[in-house]
Amino acid sequence: KAKEEKEKAEAKKKAEKEKKEKARAAAIQDVKKEILFLGETPIPEYEFTSEDKYITALRNQIEEIKKQKEEEELKINAEIPEWYQKMPASSETLMYARGSAISADLDNSEQRAVENALIKLATQMKNRINTKTNIAIKEAGVDADLTLKTEMQRISNIVVKEATVTGYQISNTKMAPLANGKYRTFILVEFPVSLAYKNFLKNLEQSTTVSADISKLKDTDAFKELEQYVSEFTGA
Repeated sequence: KAKEEKEKAEAKKKAEKEKKEKARAAAIQDVKKEILFLGETPIPEYEFTSEDKYITALRNQIEEIKKQKEEEELKINAEIPEWYQKMPASSETLMYARGSAISADLDNSEQRAVENALIKLATQMKNRINTKTNIAIKEAGVDADLTLKTEMQRISNIVVKEATVTGYQISNTKMAPLANGKYRTFILVEFPVSLAYKNFLKNLEQSTTVSADISKLKDTDAFKELEQYVSEFTGA
């Protein structure tokens, strides 16, 4: 009986030890995930003699990262240029979009900031063109023609894609060094909207799908408005 009790006690002790080890392992993984989520690399485990010391070190690392992030945020807020905060309003002549990015490499931070700005520019331009073409389609009385609407959507996508590859200009840029050796770049891009309208109308003229309804579309106020913007842009 004494032997059985001893075995039970040892089994219980072993189970408790395993439970604590699992809890420690889970805690380590949780803290590591949080560090990775914050964009940093957890310190290596081999530097510590026990798991408890490692967990403490990881938690200290998180506090340091958060403190650094707060300092960075304060510096970023102080560094944000006026033209970025109060971006020029887009018009029928020019469209503006802004973007920013952080990277350890200065050139990469600039490239990513431009990409972020162009994503916003594409969304803004697509919405603008689609709104105008939907008005033209309704005015022409052909809004029930799904094939026509699909084709005009396709052309709109082509024009927007071209605009974000060529035609845009970087209106303003500023690079700010951060506390951790990284860089943040602020970018403002501008694009002559009438150029997009011009390319859109040109593609419509060349589309065999649209050809049957092009005369109806041209007779609408919305279409004539687009042609007017293009005429002002080209000086024709």
